[in-house]
Amino acid sequence: MINHDKAYILGLLIGNGTITKNTFIIKLPFKKWGMQPDKMNKIATDILTKICDKFQKNYNFPVSYEIGNSQWIIKPIGNPDISELLTDLSELGLPNSGFLLEKVSISTAKQKLKGVSKESFLSGIFDTRASLTKSHRRFTDTAPVVSIEIPGSTNNFDFVVSFCSWLNELGTTTDQILFNHPCQHSASDPTYKGWKKGFKIRFLVNSFIAKHSFALKAKAFDVDKLKQLQEKNEQNACYKRKLNKPSPVSIHNDINSSSLPQSVRNKLFFHYHHYCAVLGCKYAPIDEIKKIATNYTDYIFVLPRLEKGTKEEIKKSFNQLNKKYFKDFVITEYKMTIAEALKNETLKKYYDFKQGLAYLFSIKLNGKRHSGSMDKIFEVNNNKEFTIQKVSNVHLPSLFIFNDNNNRAILISAISSNLNQKLIKEHITVKNIEINYK
Repeated sequence: MINHDKAYILGLLIGNGTITKNTFIIKLPFKKWGMQPDKMNKIATDILTKICDKFQKNYNFPVSYEIGNSQWIIKPIGNPDISELLTDLSELGLPNSGFLLEKVSISTAKQKLKGVSKESFLSGIFDTRASLTKSHRRFTDTAPVVSIEIPGSTNNFDFVVSFCSWLNELGTTTDQILFNHPCQHSASDPTYKGWKKGFKIRFLVNSFIAKHSFALKAKAFDVDKLKQLQEKNEQNACYKRKLNKPSPVSIHNDINSSSLPQSVRNKLFFHYHHYCAVLGCKYAPIDEIKKIATNYTDYIFVLPRLEKGTKEEIKKSFNQLNKKYFKDFVITEYKMTIAEALKNETLKKYYDFKQGLAYLFSIKLNGKRHSGSMDKIFEVNNNKEFTIQKVSNVHLPSLFIFNDNNNRAILISAISSNLNQKLIKEHITVKNIEINYK
């Protein structure tokens, strides 16, 4: 019999547990949040009075905790018999070896757990995976969110969609999902290697706490404080949403990566709801996704949408692109000021031109992003010049643009160029709402 205390323990294990050789560890990844002295005391008390107590009463063995690398690690004392724990996991159709989150499916647990046990199971996952950092918000501090963070290394897209769907079924409204896929984490730069940023399922705080709770008091206390900041209302339920025109996506170099499961490999996605729809979530706004998918040629860059780097790096990409698509070509070079460029009608056809221009002239960078207001950057550098190179006598050719004063450069393309549209026809196939790259 899996009671609510056992269900909570199983939720902790699914959230961040690893089982090897008849023992286990559970990590509570609190990082800086959990290293604050007042929170450390609350967390330690919670572990001793709740988690340790639940293990002893329900599985008849003690656990201890230790702190290392900004993580709280729970593990058994000695070498106890954990066979009952493994049996309970199997009863709910849950994995009982390795890092459980990598291969978990919650369909059986969803069917078998009832009432308080269901919420206790979810609380275990929330306590191990939910982040309450204030920087998680919908644009402003008045829209704080609870963010369920799933490591990208799991590549468990099915779990992310089924878990989010379950919470929606229980009455919680999803604010946004970020998927561990290059179309979402690197939609503009096809060469960006840092796209594996994981999954995030986000809920506005009030929507979350209306239906769910944390067992750990430290988290419950902080989510209550965040609640006081919320002024923004929840969005409509996912299936009722009207979607705005999405931003175009580049075909990333890793679109066919073996690290991506077959369900999303070599596929393009234009919106986070697009993933949900393709992966079968019943709450996805399917009719809205169909409208977007029908107009797929408006949203795909086979040519680089925006590639950033040093002059040498981008020059290499520019040369490779031209050699690949043109047999004989002549390069034209000319200079232009920011003031002239912002009035140029042709440059307006290059989707990310202004983003790229801000990168070229920003004093400081945040990674490869400009820092500060784009308009301010343009105002301060209004009369500064930059250089453009392009292939002559080609309709809207890709542009190699550089700033010799700081050695920064960009490569941009126009989605409506004849070459880009030709490449879409050659490389893209569409089946219902699935956009496939070949």
